[in-house]
Amino acid sequence: MEPAIVVLLLAGGALLLAMICMVMYFSGRARRSATPPAAPTVEPAEPAVPAEPEAPARKAVAEPAEPPQPSTHRFQTVSGTDIKQCLFVVLDWPGLDTNRRLAKLFREVNAHYDEKLGVYVLRDPQAGYKLTIANSSPPGTLPPIHEGDDQPIVPGVSILIHFINKRSVARNPETLIRITQSIVAIGGHILDADRNEVSKEEFEQLRKQVI
Repeated sequence: MEPAIVVLLLAGGALLLAMICMVMYFSGRARRSATPPAAPTVEPAEPAVPAEPEAPARKAVAEPAEPPQPSTHRFQTVSGTDIKQCLFVVLDWPGLDTNRRLAKLFREVNAHYDEKLGVYVLRDPQAGYKLTIANSSPPGTLPPIHEGDDQPIVPGVSILIHFINKRSVARNPETLIRITQSIVAIGGHILDADRNEVSKEEFEQLRKQVI
């Protein structure tokens, strides 16, 4: 076979293959353009839950606080079955002068000295109870300061009410208040049965206590 013919046959074959490739390319492109693009998947949104309206804030109404009332137990001491109301008056500057002023006060209120117990005792028929005035320091015995200046210095006193009728103190606490205030006037401060200091306002509340 002539070489020229061979070259022509190869060129024709190559041209035929090229045409076939072009036909396949354009037919595939036409199919792709005819197919609509798939829509992107959209997840359904969760329904919005309406927020509950907030409850209106209640305005705090500030109620006036009542002043605390002192408990009667604060002024009571118990020994066995014996219940006594007890107050202490501790002298700020104990000395010979306070001894003299205490002795004068005991004479004015007709308190007598019990030598056996070492205390001063005051009985007020109107009050209906007995007051015992002892030493604020253990063992509680007071020297007979009414006898003269050669007695030991008293640092303070304890004032005890021996209950005969518990309500008698509530009905007439003036004797207790008067004696205690008279000793405080000498120069001292009041303590309760637990040796905690009592203010003037708290002491005045004793008049309103029901024992």
